[in-house]
Amino acid sequence: MTEKRKLTLMDDVWKPPSYESQQPASAPYVSPHAPAARRAGSRVPLVVALGVAVVGVVLAVVGILVTGGETAGYRTWHQQSGAMEPMYPEGSDVTVKPIDGSGVRRGDVVLFSARDWGADSVFMMRVIAVGGDQVVIDEPGRVRVNGKILREPYLFKSGPYFAPPVEVTVPEGRLFLLGDHRVAAADSRAHLSENSGTIARSAVVGMAVDHASVPSPDRLWMWVGASTAAAGLIAAAVAATVRHRRTGVTQRI
Repeated sequence: MTEKRKLTLMDDVWKPPSYESQQPASAPYVSPHAPAARRAGSRVPLVVALGVAVVGVVLAVVGILVTGGETAGYRTWHQQSGAMEPMYPEGSDVTVKPIDGSGVRRGDVVLFSARDWGADSVFMMRVIAVGGDQVVIDEPGRVRVNGKILREPYLFKSGPYFAPPVEVTVPEGRLFLLGDHRVAAADSRAHLSENSGTIARSAVVGMAVDHASVPSPDRLWMWVGASTAAAGLIAAAVAATVRHRRTGVTQRI
């Protein structure tokens, strides 16, 4: 009787060998005190990528602003006469740099207000002499400045012309100007009665320049900046995607 009772008790507690494998696997334990970087994924890659993108944008903007400031004020002048042929024929467009006249030198082609000549308009002519210079023009049209014959390869090739001789000393702070097409230009020679045909430096409003010399935006820095910004944004997108997936896995756990 005793043995039978023992077997019954053993039957009550004995389980099949496969019982443990049939139970669902327990989930791994994640401590609520674990660092956020381990549970949700680190934010460092995302922050670094966004920083790279910002640096790229700054480089591109600086490249534009630095040269953009240098090009500010340049404008186009439409030449309305043949006084400056052949270099600036009538109807041509001339790139003009704004200046105040203080830095004008002999040989510069300038735009100036012709109020000193009694005209309420703007002309374009070449500076032949500055304050203190002595100018002598003989009948065949040869020009001497301070006793030296002026070499003028820019002149319109019209051959010798005969006009009354000119001899003036340019007052300080003033300029003596001639057109490159001497036969067609109503320049300082035509206004000798007032200040020896000169105009004030302060009347200068601009100087003709070669269009190719006008600064353009620094395309190298623009390209480097744009490439860096694009790389940073792509890296930020990848980092954000990876972090989002890690965060979703952690939340499901």
